[in-house]
Amino acid sequence: MKKMVRQVIHEWNPFGLLPHAPVDEFDSEIEEVTLSLTDATTVEELARRIQDIFSSSFGEPFGYEECLNTAKQIWELAESHIKEGEYYCERKK
Repeated sequence: MKKMVRQVIHEWNPFGLLPHAPVDEFDSEIEEVTLSLTDATTVEELARRIQDIFSSSFGEPFGYEECLNTAKQIWELAESHIKEGEYYCERKK
């Protein structure tokens, strides 16, 4: 699951840091987002968590809509992995 979150975050590329920054630039944020998948009950909740994680890490506010688009991509990929039997966690429904 972490690999999938990494792919989406790298494609999003907050602040346009990649490819100039080290490939592990967002690793701590990716870890936090991945952990947030264990108990986020909606895509909107995941978006708020992504917004909080990146705003805190970079000391600048991130727009909710931008985070919501990223959360939707992560949520859809996570759902498809769960349906395929690659259970990452038991998400609260």
